[in-house]
Amino acid sequence: MTQQPGAKTTIHIRPPDERTGFDVKSIRELWDHRELLIAFVVNDLRFRYMGSSIGFFWTVVNPIIELVTYTFVFNVLIGVNYGPDGGTTHYALFLFCGMVTWFAVSDGLNRATTVIRDYGHLIKKVNFPSLVLPAHVIASAVVNQAIRTVILAIGVILFGEGLSLHFLLVPIFWVIQAAFVLGLGFFLATAGVYFRDAVHWVNALLLTWMFMTPIFYPPSVYPPKLNFLLQLNPLSHIVGVYQELILNHRLPHPNSMLVLCVCAVLALVVGFSIYVHHRPKFADLV
Repeated sequence: MTQQPGAKTTIHIRPPDERTGFDVKSIRELWDHRELLIAFVVNDLRFRYMGSSIGFFWTVVNPIIELVTYTFVFNVLIGVNYGPDGGTTHYALFLFCGMVTWFAVSDGLNRATTVIRDYGHLIKKVNFPSLVLPAHVIASAVVNQAIRTVILAIGVILFGEGLSLHFLLVPIFWVIQAAFVLGLGFFLATAGVYFRDAVHWVNALLLTWMFMTPIFYPPSVYPPKLNFLLQLNPLSHIVGVYQELILNHRLPHPNSMLVLCVCAVLALVVGFSIYVHHRPKFADLV
């Protein structure tokens, strides 16, 4: 990744505290630099598609191209269906709902793995708050997810059974999902500093994680003896929550919400602690 032009807004950076563990003051560092975080997100969204013919619309075009491809392969060729009525349209909405979530998770984790090395010139600055770097790629992925969710909502209104008031709860789970992915992102950002090939391992693991998650197929196809894999997979619960709220017009199962909240807290605490503990060494390693 090349250095992106900075925002023209003047942003004052406070020197970060030299803390090496998880505490409230360390978390507050991210809040104290929220203006810088927002500027990074805006710049990321602006320059990510700079120079392309349709610019930011690629964030919508890419998922639609993959949606058509996967719908043809899994629904038309293989015959995977979703819902009692079946049909290609219902399957496409089901697939797109899972893909929107998957794109946000995989994009955030992929970019978080290399973000410290990508911005090594900033890491070497004494007063730069490095927490902003993993946080901004996760936030950028969630913004893209929000845009794609709007496209999904339009599709559900036009071709599905419409939306219910449950759709209003979706942003709450964006926050929970972001906390979970941010925790993993902090850990992977740290690993990416020490191991240059970490991104290749992450890509391989993400591919496995994608096919183990009910994105292309309904959860009912899981063999009963392997159902524990489904229950232990946080992404299965994340995807399931959005399917319930957007497609099925009902609240997700309490167990799913509990698993999501617990995983988000654990991931954020562990990942943040590891990142804060190791970040004093980043400047010497990048």
